[in-house]
Amino acid sequence: MKLVKAAIVIVIMLGVAALLAWQFMIKDQIDLARVATPYGAKMVCSCRFVAERPMDSCLADFTEDVSAVSFSEQDNAIRATVLGGVVSATAVHEKGLGCSLVEQEQ
Repeated sequence: MKLVKAAIVIVIMLGVAALLAWQFMIKDQIDLARVATPYGAKMVCSCRFVAERPMDSCLADFTEDVSAVSFSEQDNAIRATVLGGVVSATAVHEKGLGCSLVEQEQ
């Protein structure tokens, strides 16, 4: 019986340690996404509507891998989402003014 209780305590402690480690890893990813997603939305918006280049060409401009970010075009706006929609941002193009970030959800 003592062995079973000790095993249960060890499993619980390992589970708590794993959850804490996972929390710190996810927190860093979310912080990075909060910076990168609006930047990506603004850059793709400018490339797409100001430079009038195709979406594929705009995505090729990034020096870092942006495959985790989903970009969608709606009228004169670019919406970028990451982490399954946990973080998203929208940049809108206004003729004569360029693109500006109008919405960021976290």
